[in-house]
Amino acid sequence: MAARKEWTEWHLTPRGWEKGATRVHGQGNTWVEEPIDRLLSFVYQEVETEASPEVKKWSEETFRSKKSAEVDSALQKFGPCPERL
Repeated sequence: MAARKEWTEWHLTPRGWEKGATRVHGQGNTWVEEPIDRLLSFVYQEVETEASPEVKKWSEETFRSKKSAEVDSALQKFGPCPERL
């Protein structure tokens, strides 16, 4: 069982990366609507277990627009998904 499991949704829009819904240990979930003009969405996660002191961190893509040229352009301009909660 996880001693700590937290996550943050990140949405790439024409304006840059925008923070979405979050889960904070001990505080629960905070839900935020996805931007209508999102091009790409990721969930960044951090998990810590009682069995291992090492914090596991990773990002997972959850949405990609069919407008591939716009996605590529925004990624070049704003970079990859933020790796932070």
